[in-house]
Amino acid sequence: MNVNIVSNTDNKLLDRKEIVAEVSFDAATPKRLQLKEAVSQKIGANPELMVLRKVVSSFGRHSVTITAYAYPSKELLIATEPTYVKVREGMMQKPEKKKKAAPAPKKKA
Repeated sequence: MNVNIVSNTDNKLLDRKEIVAEVSFDAATPKRLQLKEAVSQKIGANPELMVLRKVVSSFGRHSVTITAYAYPSKELLIATEPTYVKVREGMMQKPEKKKKAAPAPKKKA
């Protein structure tokens, strides 16, 4: 797997690094965990403090474009990222939907 960092921006407002990378590979598209580890090794970040926000592949190409966010602490990551991203990254379980109670029957007058 070959990782090419396209851009590496410091977002001071949210205290994170925003990375755009292009990863090329020979066989099938790697799993998200493998992509996260490859990008984190390239930039020298902890993979547990990184989330992949977008992975875009094109038909017929053996490469993907990745948008990843690297945080300095686990607490900041959990406070900033939306629930669906934390569920997708395996940091939390999917919250169960609350069932709505059936409406009360109307009384005839």
